[in-house]
Amino acid sequence: MDPVSTPAATATASSRQVTPRLDAINLMLRDLHTRHDEIRHRAAFRGCTSELLTVQQELVDYLLRMKNSLQGAETANPEEGLNYNSFT
Repeated sequence: MDPVSTPAATATASSRQVTPRLDAINLMLRDLHTRHDEIRHRAAFRGCTSELLTVQQELVDYLLRMKNSLQGAETANPEEGLNYNSFT
């Protein structure tokens, strides 16, 4: 008998392919939400703390959009208005 390709089987196969990407995105988001004092001290010494935090926020926003896209979420921006650098 030939295996039957069902929507559930197809969804399971595609979720297995997406899972490592989602895992990587989640790990990167976790890292971006971690306070790295050494990097912050370097940024302060070089006078680019504001720029560092702006780039960090842009990366978080980009990764959240990628994550939502992979999960099939609507195109709305749930991260809009959120600031992940609130510990500054």
